[in-house]
Amino acid sequence: MELRVGSAIARPRAWTWYVLAAAAWFLSNGLNGVIIPALVTQELRAGAGSLTIVQTASQIPTILLILVGGTVADRADRRALLIGLYLAAALLTAVLALRVGEGWLSLVLVATYGFALGAVAAFLMPARDALLSDVATGDLLRSVGVLTMVQWSMQALGNFSASLGQAVGIAPLLAFEAGLLSLGALAVSRLPARPRPLDAPPRAELSLAALAAGVREVARSPVLRPVAFLAISLGVLFIGPFLVAFPLLVRDFYGGGKASLSLFLGCFPLGVIASSLVLLQRGGLRRKGLAQLVALASGGLCMGVLGAGPPFAGALAAVFAFGLGGAMFMTASRTLFQTHAPAAHRGRVLSVYTLATMGASGLVGAPVSGFLVAHAGPLGTCRLAGVAMLALVSVFALFTRVRELE
Repeated sequence: MELRVGSAIARPRAWTWYVLAAAAWFLSNGLNGVIIPALVTQELRAGAGSLTIVQTASQIPTILLILVGGTVADRADRRALLIGLYLAAALLTAVLALRVGEGWLSLVLVATYGFALGAVAAFLMPARDALLSDVATGDLLRSVGVLTMVQWSMQALGNFSASLGQAVGIAPLLAFEAGLLSLGALAVSRLPARPRPLDAPPRAELSLAALAAGVREVARSPVLRPVAFLAISLGVLFIGPFLVAFPLLVRDFYGGGKASLSLFLGCFPLGVIASSLVLLQRGGLRRKGLAQLVALASGGLCMGVLGAGPPFAGALAAVFAFGLGGAMFMTASRTLFQTHAPAAHRGRVLSVYTLATMGASGLVGAPVSGFLVAHAGPLGTCRLAGVAMLALVSVFALFTRVRELE
């Protein structure tokens, strides 16, 4: 098919700028991953209900807008769209830094910030993910593996750096985060124009049919459909407890503050990084379906260990092992979605993957985890999530052909 913009773009240079832009976003996410729970549980001294409200508020826009974001990513200039979204995120974070610095911290402020940033992310994630195939160099699975390693390296750096909040204050950290997002916009501006087929629609047309196109593609695909179901289970049984149960586990069971929370959450991306390096060295994964089942089963075992209430060092080891399996799942599932998504619907199909994980965690995972923490405590929540995941993996292994996916 003829292209309006030549496909022989300077891919190595484009890939570098793409990775730098992604690194800025994920470093910001890493900082927020500790700052937001710390504001709620450490500064406001609120409990599981309040933390659930804040975490769910940040996920609701994903549920409502992610399919719209995927459709826009397929029709718009992704580079221009991403620049605007990075700058919008920088502005929101700068406003939060200003309000916190002035002493106006409240649950409403934090929840509103989370909701607004979630709306930005609902458009940013499909555009960034769809752009990957345009700028990737060499083997696609390797590019996905590199991006996964960069993502979680920055996530870990952000998690650990957030512990500086005790020394320099949270407002300066948020101000730094706003500057970082602005640099991300600068990196995106250096990307080349998107190759576009001549028969592409001249402007975005948002209709129910367009929004449902990605869902239809996934539902009728024998490869993508089971992967999407596994991603939903990840969002409900793993991401939900990670958002709600883990911060309360650190505070209430281990008696830790911001530094302990930063260390606890940061061990997960360290595991992802270590596993990603091994996968890159091995040249990727051949049996991607089996890898996903093994990863989820290992995660279920890790949740069971956490639910047993080990010493803090043992809990850190369990979270690290949790991350080892997380890299396998993310690399395998993302590669399958990138490979099997039609080029014309790539943004929409990838938005379904995001909806399956983040949407499920916000709509079901976080609220259910909040309810369980209130009635069974963070340890009981981890145990129940681990048992449920092991049962689900057994069903998929015995009664589906997921393990055969390559």
